[in-house]
Amino acid sequence: MAFSGSISGTVFNALKVVDHAFRRCRLPAQSITSEMHQYALESLYMFLSELSSVRTPSWCIERQVYPFYQGQPVITLDTGTVEVLNANYRTLQPVTGDVTIVSPTVYKVDFVYDQQTEATVNVVGVKWSGSSAALTFAVSDDDTNWTTVGTWSDTAVSGEWSWTDISAANAHRYFRITAASTFNYDEVFLGCLPQEIPMGSLNRDTYVAQSNKIFQGRPLTYWFQRNITQPTINLWPAPNADSEHAQLIVWRHRYIMDTQNLQQDVEIPQRWLEAITNGLAFRMAAETPAVDVNLIPTLEQRAASSLQIAWDGDNDGSPTYINPGIGGYTK
Repeated sequence: MAFSGSISGTVFNALKVVDHAFRRCRLPAQSITSEMHQYALESLYMFLSELSSVRTPSWCIERQVYPFYQGQPVITLDTGTVEVLNANYRTLQPVTGDVTIVSPTVYKVDFVYDQQTEATVNVVGVKWSGSSAALTFAVSDDDTNWTTVGTWSDTAVSGEWSWTDISAANAHRYFRITAASTFNYDEVFLGCLPQEIPMGSLNRDTYVAQSNKIFQGRPLTYWFQRNITQPTINLWPAPNADSEHAQLIVWRHRYIMDTQNLQQDVEIPQRWLEAITNGLAFRMAAETPAVDVNLIPTLEQRAASSLQIAWDGDNDGSPTYINPGIGGYTK
């Protein structure tokens, strides 16, 4: 018996999902028009968006890092955020060394300083003084052979902080930042020993009841406000000056990525293909006049059944702990 030797190697793009959905509606391939393909994509978009209101798909949990700014209690989250699952206040220990400005694009630090011979950099912060540039971070022990340990390629404007985590951080003598163009910075912060403190979540009434919402200190709590495009986190207290060297670590539930054309893959794991195809078939049957209406109840039942199977299998396998909060009561 000869097996393929391939695991999860089959490409199943949006076209295949849509075509299978139409076939489950008993529609022959020659009857499928470009208009039908278009509204199938739109139905797929609405279907995947609706899933975010049911539970949190395991692959849509994402970690993000946001800067704090003194006196600014509102942080705007990235587009597509459905819910904040966890929020932590992260502090860093500064790493110091002898700084050399090699050129307008190269910033180098030698950690042979204050009886040190090397240091570990876990996080790099840059406060920009002008237009940002793509950055490359590298380490070396001899100032000749350099190893890239991270990059930053987002955009920022003057006065903004950008923070980059170094995933494979180890102790080295030299640390270098190379910019793709002129490195316009007000401050470079190298940090180690990150410590995260969970922040408390407030409801709207509790947040609104705070008498001084711009009181400055170390942010301890937040209220998550679900705006249509970009939700916000409302911090209390508002960040103070020391908080500008700290970061907000957000674990968010985001929407499933858009599928903009039939050649793109649908951002779902392999185990969800049946559920998404059946769910789309049911929705297409309700929108396509050529589908036999007597088929719709069967498609609806299949969609509900396969979706339940997909949700039941979408977990990380960790144990569940239930704390009923039962305690002594004294009058």
